[in-house]
Amino acid sequence: MAAAHPLLTVVVNFFRLGPLAEDALASLRWSADPRIRFLLVDDASPDDTPERLHRAAASLPGAEVLVLPQNHGLAGARMAALNHLDTEWFTFLDGDDWVAKGYYPALLDEVLELGVDWVRTDHIQCTGRQRLLVRIPDVNRAGRIGSPRESILSARTSSVDFAHAWSGVYHRRLAESGAVFYPPELRTAEDRPSIWRLHLSVPEFTIARTVGVHYRQAVEGSLTQTGDVRQLAVTESMRQVGEIVAADPEADRFRPKVLRTWAGLFAWHWQHKARFTPALRARFITEAAGLLDTADPDELNEVIRAMPESRRQAVEALRRSARVLGRLPQAALAGGGR
Repeated sequence: MAAAHPLLTVVVNFFRLGPLAEDALASLRWSADPRIRFLLVDDASPDDTPERLHRAAASLPGAEVLVLPQNHGLAGARMAALNHLDTEWFTFLDGDDWVAKGYYPALLDEVLELGVDWVRTDHIQCTGRQRLLVRIPDVNRAGRIGSPRESILSARTSSVDFAHAWSGVYHRRLAESGAVFYPPELRTAEDRPSIWRLHLSVPEFTIARTVGVHYRQAVEGSLTQTGDVRQLAVTESMRQVGEIVAADPEADRFRPKVLRTWAGLFAWHWQHKARFTPALRARFITEAAGLLDTADPDELNEVIRAMPESRRQAVEALRRSARVLGRLPQAALAGGGR
């Protein structure tokens, strides 16, 4: 019998992972299927990650290695991979995560049966030896198909707050139309503009029954654990979310949700501000508060008043600090930001 034509590309992104990449690579072998292509993308790692990928590809059916000549960051690496897309469907996996045995063949079977361009997935959060099933909070699952746009406001925490690129399978039409797009200039929070664009532009979606991505949380040295300048991309990410929503015919309907997202993320970063250098901390405070100040004051104050107490206090402290910094001489804020 002739081999099936590949239908699904799994884009797996790696950067300087070394031995940590082995769990992902080993798990892919248990999902080998003639219908599935694995695109292993190395983002110009300075360690032996490229060699590990080439060795793995030699024994992994359907695998191809794409080594980028210079570092793009996760968003840029994903976009570079999409230029090599030659299947009808695609999805993502981060190279420090892994998947359950047989995950991708089972997921592809379900996607083909459902017949919608965007199928989201729950995942398993892994912290040390602990495992926690994380379900996207939405009624459109297990065969029920609904509107992503309507899901945005379905609950205080909704599908749009689960922004991981790997929590979904996408028809290539969504890449060609720009619905799946990761701004290459963003070194963090690159998933946020994309998840809003998808919710506002894709007419139908559902959440699959199949679960298998194991998301490794709190990995030492991972970008989410660092406090360098890349973390400041969160403000630009939120600005882009605001622009996406402002261009929508129902912008007034979704703007309060955008403001809640801005305030919630900035509160989280404020609560973890000790990881920043003084100069980066000052820059984060100035940029985050500056974006909040672009909102309608009454709308923003209503959102802040409704936040949980610890988050509300964090946002208020952030804004007070910005006012103090605004009164300081610029020389006092300079230096150490790179």
